[in-house]
Amino acid sequence: MAFHPNIRAFLVITLLTTIQTVKAQSDVADVPPMGWNSYDCYSYAVNESEVRDNARFMAKNLKKSGWKYIVVDYIWSCPRLNPDFAPNQNDSMSPKLNMDSYGRLLPDVARFPSSANGLGFRPLADSFHKHGLKFGIHLMRGIPRQAVAAKSPIADTNFTADQAFTPKNPCGWLNHMWGLDMSKPAAQAYLDSIFRLYAEWNVDFVKVDDLSNPYSDAEIEGYRKAIAKCGRQMVLSLSPGPTPLDAGPHVSQNANMWRLLGDLWDTWPQLDEAFKPLAAWTPYRGPNHWPDPDMLPLGRLRKFGPNTGPANTDSRFTKDEARTLMTLWCISKSPLMFGGNLPETDPYTLSLITNGEVLDVNQHSTGNHALIQGTKPIWIADQSDPHIQFVAMFNRTSESTTSTLLLSDLGIKTAKVRDLWTHKDLPIASGNLTVQLAPHASVLYKLYVTEAAEMTESAPQSLDLKGTSYEAESSDNTLSGQARVVDDAKDGKCSGGKLVRFIGSNPQSRLKFNKIMADHDGDFVLSIVYMSGSARKMNLSVNDTPPISLDFPSTGGWDGNFLDIKVVTVHLKSGQNTLEFGNPTDWGVDLDRIVVSAK
Repeated sequence: MAFHPNIRAFLVITLLTTIQTVKAQSDVADVPPMGWNSYDCYSYAVNESEVRDNARFMAKNLKKSGWKYIVVDYIWSCPRLNPDFAPNQNDSMSPKLNMDSYGRLLPDVARFPSSANGLGFRPLADSFHKHGLKFGIHLMRGIPRQAVAAKSPIADTNFTADQAFTPKNPCGWLNHMWGLDMSKPAAQAYLDSIFRLYAEWNVDFVKVDDLSNPYSDAEIEGYRKAIAKCGRQMVLSLSPGPTPLDAGPHVSQNANMWRLLGDLWDTWPQLDEAFKPLAAWTPYRGPNHWPDPDMLPLGRLRKFGPNTGPANTDSRFTKDEARTLMTLWCISKSPLMFGGNLPETDPYTLSLITNGEVLDVNQHSTGNHALIQGTKPIWIADQSDPHIQFVAMFNRTSESTTSTLLLSDLGIKTAKVRDLWTHKDLPIASGNLTVQLAPHASVLYKLYVTEAAEMTESAPQSLDLKGTSYEAESSDNTLSGQARVVDDAKDGKCSGGKLVRFIGSNPQSRLKFNKIMADHDGDFVLSIVYMSGSARKMNLSVNDTPPISLDFPSTGGWDGNFLDIKVVTVHLKSGQNTLEFGNPTDWGVDLDRIVVSAK
């Protein structure tokens, strides 16, 4: 079945070349990670018993739903102090952090008894692995001030810690660490040394704090390189946000998760703030690189800080708001890291995080994006079955409202509707889908398409084109902004084995063909050979004239095995002409070549 060519405009671009070039990221987070993080209920003070309690609950109640990461957050090397929730060190560097002779932080033994005798987190990690779970830790970026002051040797090198640090740009809210000066060889050597240690501990997930805002290119690359060298795959998560959007190309090449917001807590204004950045980051969402709007502040929170609301109480979200949080995170394929104390999870919250039909959207849908933004957003996503689509409809206002989706916008005439939250089949929808939404409420539907809207245009089926062919990767062309030449997939059908990717998303990223020849003034047939895993738009400017907008239906994939053709008529002058492709706001398609022939 074919959908309308305007279906699912502005869908996510899957950055396949990123995954191919950053080997350490390969398959480590092919779907959004799902797990538990200790911070929202224990701040820095979580102990081994509490971590094990949460792991047992996950193994028994959540693992079958896909939850698997147990992450110990925030300064686990520090002794537990009460009631100080941000234990900065004084001039004597008290409280002392537990550290080995090589300047590498170790778990506080009083809080994590199994780490005694230099074993670190290995016993804890191994115990979780036996139950099919994975283990993660939190790091503050940089190198401990204690290590710098002691001039600690860096393991397996002739460097010392004082040769790696910089006093510039220290963390503004915790003073345990100096920054790393990545122009010094000792800095990378230190990162390599700590990740060799984490590999020995069998760590699966590392969250590095104070690294995304302000954004630190060189340090982020340093962490990625250290993971690549350590011999063990690890998810690399960056915190806190907001990560600057213009860092998208870089962060998606180097991190598996990165924060879009500051710390998210259980208030509607903060949740409401997530809609806009989640939509804006759509071009960078895909396997092994997931924009992260932060943890799920659900269930029992603040058992031991942080001081962001009433201590040791359940989330302040209403039931509708909690469901909206899960709906938005799932339809946007965001990482799911639960923040509450799992053994105290209330039945309603437990029903939200074990709803298999909803979690399937988070883990296995594609093309997730906001179709409509504003106060009544609508998000949509696809499934591998072309007859199935997912639709999420939200009410961001404080009043009850009606929300309507025109099915024709999705290339659909009629569809069966299933409510994924209630597990109920609803009446067949025809023409439109209308719902009543309470304040801050949402719905998440699966549509089984029974009749598609009529197609309004079709692409030629043959790639055997007559005319003069111009390769997108030719050195005669001009690439600007993020647009660049990449290799086609193995056994792909792109002529020359190359294509041009990352056209659009901003005014600068364009591809310009500079030497298009015509033997007379007049109209010519332009065949654009392209690929795209979703429907897109691109602007075409001929000889620098005002651009025209072109619709490109999905070809079904992002390499030369999914080539198709868009045919348009262009007016050329006798002699040399230019053709420029771009899109100032949304991602365009990937181009293999263009062919110009007489009309």
